[in-house]
Amino acid sequence: MEKITKNKSENKSEDKTANGTGNNIEISENYLIIKEKALILKLRSLGAGVEETEETKLTLLEGAYFADRGVLPLKKEEIMKMAEKKDKLANEKYFIIKYLRDRGYIVRPSLDGSPFLRLHRKGYRPGEDKTYYLIEVAKKDWQGSPEKLVPSLEFAGRLRKELVIAIVDEKKDDPTFIKFARMNFE
Repeated sequence: MEKITKNKSENKSEDKTANGTGNNIEISENYLIIKEKALILKLRSLGAGVEETEETKLTLLEGAYFADRGVLPLKKEEIMKMAEKKDKLANEKYFIIKYLRDRGYIVRPSLDGSPFLRLHRKGYRPGEDKTYYLIEVAKKDWQGSPEKLVPSLEFAGRLRKELVIAIVDEKKDDPTFIKFARMNFE
């Protein structure tokens, strides 16, 4: 686990921020671990992270978004480099997170290891209401076929969520969202 401190009096090779408050942010393989109480409260008010005892865990993509917005004293580019090593669709997922969060939605990467983003209804924070949609992010050359959709639809169905495919084209400002649902005629 890499430790990034915000205290300028600490080892200069580890100091990656300009804020000298004396608290720290640790970077693990998949998460940013926030230990500063004021920052934890700020992130929770924004519907971010998972609270654990004395710390909050943020996924790398969430961390990149909040670093870009100035909430975290880190560089978005550094966090995205780490995320890109783990996920070939990290840039596209970041684009969707930014697009939806900038419009007031709470969207978070799944914490269960699945490739989906979870979207909460507008105006609700995690814990106040359930997730309604699972978003599968795809590049602009995505070819939808039943063989590709059925596993995602089954996964969403088991969780009682609706599946949305978000198609990202870097040349366009708006992604394309396609909602899918299963029906049973009993």
